[in-house]
Amino acid sequence: MNQSFDLTPARLRELRAFAAAARRLNFSRAALDAGCTPSVLSRRIATLEDAVGARLFLRTTRRMALTARGEQLLARWQRMETLMTELAHDLHPPGGELSGRLCVHLPAGYGRHRMAPLLAAFMHEHPGVRIEAMYDDAYVDMVADKVDLAVRVGQLADAQLVARKVGRMRVFSCASPDYLASAPPLRDPTDLKAHRCITFSGYRRGTLWSFTRKRQRRAVRIDPVLSSNDVQAIRDAVLAGVGIGLQGDYMADPLAAEGRLVELFPDWQLPVFDVHLLWLPGADRDPALRRLIDFLAKAQVGE
Repeated sequence: MNQSFDLTPARLRELRAFAAAARRLNFSRAALDAGCTPSVLSRRIATLEDAVGARLFLRTTRRMALTARGEQLLARWQRMETLMTELAHDLHPPGGELSGRLCVHLPAGYGRHRMAPLLAAFMHEHPGVRIEAMYDDAYVDMVADKVDLAVRVGQLADAQLVARKVGRMRVFSCASPDYLASAPPLRDPTDLKAHRCITFSGYRRGTLWSFTRKRQRRAVRIDPVLSSNDVQAIRDAVLAGVGIGLQGDYMADPLAAEGRLVELFPDWQLPVFDVHLLWLPGADRDPALRRLIDFLAKAQVGE
């Protein structure tokens, strides 16, 4: 008996010959299925039986049947065929349909307002793709957390990632009409020192709000009455008249258009933040990820 049972190309041909014979229980018909002559089919099965160390068929002049060992081998081969079919489908879905699972890391507020509708639109176009969306303003280790794609707003810190700029986010100071109705006048950014202000604790510049107008610059140190790590909580506090806060255009523009928020100092500019898509080198060889990157870039997620 041959002790080696490596799944070489020759051994796989023997297994396919055996499976064809096991299904047909007729060597002549099985040979047609296997694309060989009955004599070649017989030799392949004989070689397989030698490798297995047991007979796989019971044959008489009138009938043919599987042995117990043959039934066991057929059942395992059928499981292997199923796995191979599933693998082939995953590698190359029929009709070019995208499939697979992607983990996407998104900033909490920006992700919910700007990205969630785009992800929904992408999944509508590609129903075979499953997405795990993580909404979190904290830094994520894309390797340790198995993240396929991250959206970052602002300065990039990890040079080992591939980055694609897809837009920009403008930030401006704003307040509710109710707050402004009873608050001291606001003619210049320095007037903010006399006002109640709300800050985002995740803002890299902290409580220093820097305004520019042409060659002029105003750097105002804020003493916040409220600080939060949630941009939506800051928005809600501003709307409630608690004080003045900084808001991204993705969230504040609709509220300003409705008259619920008022942009302050429209002639003065606060920093504008770039929006990037990030992924690990080579990860975009995955067709689903590559298509998602192109989809989001075309949608100009930051503008």
